[in-house]
Parts: sequence; structure tokens; C-alpha cells
Amino acid sequence: MVDIEWDYWTSKPYVYTWQAATLVQGLNPKKIKFPVRDAAGELHFDRANFGDAYPEFKVKLDLVIEHAWIQNFSAQNMRVDFKRFLYWAHHVQKWPMPSALLAVAQSLSLDALTDTADVVDSALEEERNSLQLIWALRQLLNEHPYGKTDRELIYYLSKTYSDQLAFKRPTLEMKFAEAKVAGDSSILPIRIE
Repeated sequence: MVDIEWDYWTSKPYVYTWQAATLVQGLNPKKIKFPVRDAAGELHFDRANFGDAYPEFKVKLDLVIEHAWIQNFSAQNMRVDFKRFLYWAHHVQKWPMPSALLAVAQSLSLDALTDTADVVDSALEEERNSLQLIWALRQLLNEHPYGKTDRELIYYLSKTYSDQLAFKRPTLEMKFAEAKVAGDSSILPIRIE
């Protein structure tokens, strides 16, 4: 449990599944290189970031992914509702966790989490629409000289708008990945005429 900004993490409404699995183990997600996703959608991590903790992390990550929809703490794009996840991890799985997370998990009630479900659904729908728009714009940028690949476009955008946090390379990589998932899974294709 080194250098984890618990106030930052516990105030986030959503975290990636892999971030949830690291935090519950007391590992700092900011110290772990963002995973690479293969063509099948499987996440691959640099095991050197975990030391001896990788096997336990992988087991927890697999359980989080498997139970996210069943236990109703899944958000879209490989993320989870962090409070609902903590409730599940503590009350259902009975996982040991760092004291900062344990305090939050113990303070949660299922009734309070259920009351916020409608607000959460609306926010997720708005985010999905935004991601679909990002992906549609990405498709249009395929004709840009620096937009032939995501890597080229991310590099170009991060250099062009280097003074803006939203255009930092890791942020762009995450948003592009989320947008691709949202674009690939959209029910209706987006047409721009």
C-alpha cells in the first residue's frame, strides 16, 4: 500500500475493473502500466508491475469481470461502479482490503446504492452517447494525414494540444479504447451525411 491517494480513488464513481482489482489488494493503479487489449478483448499486463502479487490480482480481476453484470455493479467499457464493487467485495466476497477501502465498504448500504441506480443509468447513457460520437469522429479522421492509425492520431493530438490534460497520451489511449468498444457495440450505426 504505497503512495495510494485513497481520497482520490474513493471519490471516483467508476474505475476500470483492473483498477478495482489492484486497489482491493492495496496496489496503486497509477504505478501499473495501462494494459494492452488483444483482438479478443483480453487484457494483458506487464507482470513486472505486480511483483509477487500478479496471481492474486489475476484471480480477483477474473472474479470482478465475471460477477460485474450478475451482481449489478458493472458499468460500460470494462468499468465498475466503485461503490457497488466495494459493497460486493466486502459483504459478498469477504475480501480483505486496505483500511481506507474497508471504511467506505462498511459505510455502504444496499438501499442507498439502489436509490442511485436511475441517476447512474442516465449518466451512463450520456457517456455512451459521447463515446459513440468520439468514435464517429475518429472514423472521419481516418482521412487526416496523421490519422491513419490510432497511434499516429494520439501522438499528433497529444503534441498539438500538449497544454490540455484531456489530450495527454494515456487519457487519449483510454478514451479511444472506450470509444472503440462503444462504437463496436452500438445498436444503430451512426451515419454522417
